[in-house]
Amino acid sequence: MKIPKSLWLLLFTSAVSFVAAWQGFGDVPEDYSSTTRFYMALQLFTFQGGDLEGNVPIGVEIARWLAPATTLGGVYAAAHAFFSRLWGVMRLRWMNGHTIICGAGEKGCTLADEIQQHPDETVVVIEPQEGATIESLRRAGAIVMKGSGGDEALLRQVGLSRASRLVCMTGDDRTNIGMALAAAELLPADRSTNPVDIHVHVSDVGRRNVLQRSPLLNAQKDGRYGIRLFNCYANRARLTLEQIPLEWDAQSGLHDELHLVVGSLAPFEKALVVHAAHIGHYRNGGKVQIHVVSVTADADVARMLKEYPGFQKCATLRAHRIDESGEFVLRVAELSTDWSAESLVTVLPTGDAEAALADALLLGERMKNGPKLRVLLDQRGEQGTRSLVEKNPQVGHIRFLPDWSQAVGCEAVFQQRLDAVARRIHEIWKKGTDERIQKAEAAGDFKSVANHRAKATYRPWNELTEEQKDGNRLAADHISIKIRAVGLDPQMVASSLQNAWAHLSEEQLDMLCRMEHERWEAPLWMAGWTSGARKDDLKIHDNLVPYDELNQDTKNYDLEQVKQAVKYRALT
Repeated sequence: MKIPKSLWLLLFTSAVSFVAAWQGFGDVPEDYSSTTRFYMALQLFTFQGGDLEGNVPIGVEIARWLAPATTLGGVYAAAHAFFSRLWGVMRLRWMNGHTIICGAGEKGCTLADEIQQHPDETVVVIEPQEGATIESLRRAGAIVMKGSGGDEALLRQVGLSRASRLVCMTGDDRTNIGMALAAAELLPADRSTNPVDIHVHVSDVGRRNVLQRSPLLNAQKDGRYGIRLFNCYANRARLTLEQIPLEWDAQSGLHDELHLVVGSLAPFEKALVVHAAHIGHYRNGGKVQIHVVSVTADADVARMLKEYPGFQKCATLRAHRIDESGEFVLRVAELSTDWSAESLVTVLPTGDAEAALADALLLGERMKNGPKLRVLLDQRGEQGTRSLVEKNPQVGHIRFLPDWSQAVGCEAVFQQRLDAVARRIHEIWKKGTDERIQKAEAAGDFKSVANHRAKATYRPWNELTEEQKDGNRLAADHISIKIRAVGLDPQMVASSLQNAWAHLSEEQLDMLCRMEHERWEAPLWMAGWTSGARKDDLKIHDNLVPYDELNQDTKNYDLEQVKQAVKYRALT
């Protein structure tokens, strides 16, 4: 365990006081024995001794002031620690609406620190191990309890029944899910009117997606809680494509031929590829072409296609095997000779920071006369390198990934702004469905009425499963892509953007509707759905067809969503 600086200071002043007193009592005329000098030195720490007649040796003079001061400092530190913990326990008794975080590793501490910066937010952290980060959280005002998030008595003590959120983010997925399920069972029945949001970290994006759609975590019939799985790699992938769109570059504008090259399918690269397939649906039917260039490319791509059966319907995924990692730059440069000079190529090298930077510089040299190139680097903690690169226009093709702290921050984990847009998208769809039901009832078409009401998503937002909500979140992520597709800037003033949007041509609206349909299909294809007469329980949907084969009602819904897109964005 790391010793706090305050304790080191107390130990240092204690040692100085004792040595000074020992030496000083040896300089007095009386010939004190060693044990007597030892006892007299200790007495100084109890505010006794040190009263000598005549000249007082300098050692004793120092020690008879420093020793009591050290004692007072120790008493103050102990009292402060005791009463701080006592105050924390007392606060827990009447605390409401707080956030409980189980796990105080790097991710948990980053999230807790950000929440604690909000004056109206309180954080309770449960962590089995003490450490410097724990102490820093305490100093910031967080309540830290030593123990396990799976301890029912401890969860009751920290006020789980009155909390607004529970976040399980230890380093083990099984532990996180176990904590979440155990905590859910402890919630009282009256929480059904104000459910607890339980956020659970799952380290693999594929496993997260499978578990999220599992009935095991579907709490819509319970109402006391909602369990939402998150993945920090998926959060960072979403931030990356938001800040560095695959189809647009600040220097060269909008592109139609797009290539994403990754040096592996490690957790972050995999999350980036999956998110690109989900939202990478561009104007004129454009899709991103994804290239895996690595020693294990064939096996990695085969696993990806097995995990996501309909991946190739959403994006092109190709494997390019190399014999050793040092061939990465040469292979990418070779591939780029077959790509249009007007294409936009985004490359994510693998390896440590130094190797990735070297690859980025070499790619810039070898592809300077080819397609527009961008190389994404993860320079965690390398602010000097980042500053140097950003000031040099000759390496303008190098970009930097969002910092990891953003991927575990409040917005990335809780996604309140994203959910505001996603919720509105769903509400517009439900309103349209209600109108179709009314028309069908007026026409006596009760079969259509029954079919509309039988849809799994025909329910209020709060009653949707997290998988169903994810579909609306992806729709929200796609809004900026739609805006850029018609030559507008998502960062425009809202009123100017809405005015321009209201004057889109019929051809532009038709193009955006086709993009929206392809975007809607992507998560279904990726999850293994097929086309046919609709049977949700068998993952069969009748709208998994080309846009031109949709019925007019469905096309009208796509059109309504497109027309509302910039209004949704204003919610953020």
